[in-house]
Amino acid sequence: MTTIYLINNGLTMNNLNFDNNETLESKREKRILSIEGEEESRKLINTEYLQYINKIYTSNYVMAIGTAKYLANFLDLQINIKKELGERVIGTLGDKKIRFVNESQENDFDYKLNGGESLNDVKKRMLKFINNILINEENRTIALFTHNVAITSLLTEYCEKGFNLDNRLILNYNEDSIIDGAWDGIRIIELTFDKKRLINIKRKK
Repeated sequence: MTTIYLINNGLTMNNLNFDNNETLESKREKRILSIEGEEESRKLINTEYLQYINKIYTSNYVMAIGTAKYLANFLDLQINIKKELGERVIGTLGDKKIRFVNESQENDFDYKLNGGESLNDVKKRMLKFINNILINEENRTIALFTHNVAITSLLTEYCEKGFNLDNRLILNYNEDSIIDGAWDGIRIIELTFDKKRLINIKRKK
């Protein structure tokens, strides 16, 4: 069996004032964890099922690396940084709001802005990364520190889709809620595979 933990930390600083020449994607990549986000990341070392992790991968976003660092240090593991685990590339917003883009993409998985990614684009690269793990890291326990839209896009491959009262995408697996539209704090989702066959998905936190 191969176990993969998808870990996201949404507790970031919101009062960062970047230079005007910074692109939207650059700003998103540089966002750091809030004090609460750091504290919640530190608590991961006390999570029993994470004690058995053999390898840690993160996106190249500062917030993902910052979330992984305490567990990596505790387990004496390297942090393997992979751009493939990055958040969805939004593209050129123009006069559109990110909320509009989010809702549009959740209702049309092929919708994307100029220079951006659709949810299907994100799912494709995330699935490719997962499949490589299933081939090269079989029978190991792997932690992927990634992001909310990246995780949601990936899980649409395996889960039943629906919408909540706020018209946000929700995902269920075997009638259990996996994605409920809220990303407050740290989210941990466990995927279990037998070779390349998915056995189970469980929301751990």
